[in-house]
Amino acid sequence: MTRTAADRVLADLDDRQAAAVVAPPGPVRIMAGAGTGKTRTITHRIAYQHVTGAVPADVVLAVTHSAKAAGEMRDRLARLGAGSVQARTFHAAAMRQLRYFWRATGLPGEGPVLLDVDGRGAYYRYLRGALGVTLRTSAADVDAALVTDLATELAWAAARDLTADTYADAAQAAGRRPGMSLATVTGAMRRYTTAKRAAGVLDFADLLAVCARMLEEHEEVATEVRRQYASFVVDEYQDTDPAQQRLLDAWLGDRDRLAVVGDARQAVYAFKGADTSLLRDFTVRFPHAVTVDLVQDYRSTPQVVAAANRLMAGRPEASGPALVGMLGDGPAPVVERCADEDDEDARIVATVRGWLDAGVPVEEIAVLHRFNAQAVKLTAALRDAGVPVVAGDGSAYFARREVAQVLTLLRRRAAQAPDDDARPALDDALAQAGYDPEAPPDGTGAARERWDALDALRALVASLPQALTRTVRALSADLDRRAAEDHVPPGRGAVTVTTIHKAKGLEWDACLLARATAGSLPSVYATTGPELAEERRLAYVAITRARRHLVATWAADRPGGRPARPSPYLDALDPAPVRPARRVRDVPSPRRASASASPFTAGQRVTHDRHGLGKVVDVRGSNVTVDFGSGGRRTVTADGRLVAL
Repeated sequence: MTRTAADRVLADLDDRQAAAVVAPPGPVRIMAGAGTGKTRTITHRIAYQHVTGAVPADVVLAVTHSAKAAGEMRDRLARLGAGSVQARTFHAAAMRQLRYFWRATGLPGEGPVLLDVDGRGAYYRYLRGALGVTLRTSAADVDAALVTDLATELAWAAARDLTADTYADAAQAAGRRPGMSLATVTGAMRRYTTAKRAAGVLDFADLLAVCARMLEEHEEVATEVRRQYASFVVDEYQDTDPAQQRLLDAWLGDRDRLAVVGDARQAVYAFKGADTSLLRDFTVRFPHAVTVDLVQDYRSTPQVVAAANRLMAGRPEASGPALVGMLGDGPAPVVERCADEDDEDARIVATVRGWLDAGVPVEEIAVLHRFNAQAVKLTAALRDAGVPVVAGDGSAYFARREVAQVLTLLRRRAAQAPDDDARPALDDALAQAGYDPEAPPDGTGAARERWDALDALRALVASLPQALTRTVRALSADLDRRAAEDHVPPGRGAVTVTTIHKAKGLEWDACLLARATAGSLPSVYATTGPELAEERRLAYVAITRARRHLVATWAADRPGGRPARPSPYLDALDPAPVRPARRVRDVPSPRRASASASPFTAGQRVTHDRHGLGKVVDVRGSNVTVDFGSGGRRTVTADGRLVAL
């Protein structure tokens, strides 16, 4: 029976996956490249050890970095007959142990009382109060951006297992650029820690440190935990931070029954405190460890995989064998050089339409970008062309406080003076929201994010046709429509527009990497060697999200006519010279050329200088029937008065 069960677990694994599955209980390092079956391999390994009796499932703790990953692992293990494995995030496992052994912590109460970090309520009040005391001002007068930046720095410090005494030196060495001085962060950190201790509460990050300290200081607790968990598995080990490693060490004690799985080439969370050297130097800590490299990429075509291999070739910080694409031949990756951002947006729309015409499902298309603010114009261009869009994390740009404030100010202006010129009205509303186009905040904190969001709104309006920006009433109505669309949940399918970071762990048939210029990818904020190395790994993540189709676009001119250079990573996608710049509207798409000579097509968003915004419902020669909403359907001539968005 055992032999039959073991054979079933090993069935359909490739040679390297099988080698990882049958390796001794530990220590084992599985270097799993993109698309190589990481989760499949690690769950089959746990199941194989269970059915062979090497390590029973009920003494295994499998640790992940997200609740979603933990749930997927539990489901797979249950189907493999190893459902008694505990699969949890680091924080969930720590919380469970703290609740059981709480009295050993010496802290008051009957169990951990957590601040509402996700809801931001009590947590932000504590942070605001700590900043108020540090800055010698009223807590009510503390800028919300400073509170957000403090939360970011506290999370980074906790991940690096730092205290108020060690934060400043570590932050300076790491090149941290919060929206306040490091001394202010240190002072607020001390006061925040004191306030928590006085109230007997913890925040989410405290769970790991308190649990680790409990195990380190109470041998009887450590003995009981180690008796329950005899073997450990860590998923996405390249994303592990020092605080998590400290807890893992406390669980292990002097044992080495540990299997880790990860990919150094996908280590992109150093800004959150992750330490990829833990994966890279695993064999230094465990010289007798078994290392297995998974190299057969079942996700992507050889053409996509070759681009990823070229990007990382010769990079010591992400060394490892080249991947082998197993999906079957597909089209070569394409790099599109565009004249400017408006031209780039039009090219992106044309590319997405081409994929849809070729039969790629709309939900299997993604547009990836580096910064959050870049999504605004990209999303608008696709929606104006009638393409359904969903944000990668479900967030709504127009729901941001500063953007909603501008829309409210425009709405009031439209009620008072509907026929006023829209552009000065917008400039005034942006100024009231705190936007100065000539003074972007320093650093990468919340103040800069707020400025970027408002700057993205200004850029969006600048790209709109004149009919929508002639009066305050027209502009306000158009932006309100966009805000409503931003909140509407997608239907059966939609194109995903998301940052590369949020795309990690996901995959699509077709991916388009937008705004691929130097200063965007790599980020202008990446200046040190480690930061630039992480930007390259981020480009690697973007490339390996694609199964078959991969296109990158970049604009030769930035807004304002400033010249731009392509991302240095694009050579890996297309070693041949890139296509020359040409405006997409000057070149009919294949579908249009085959359908008619008209530059318009059904479903396209258009604007008419007399009738306003509408959607094309029929094209017959030079006559275009457009649904103008409350203005009804009208057949108009495809002349200069009708403009495609």
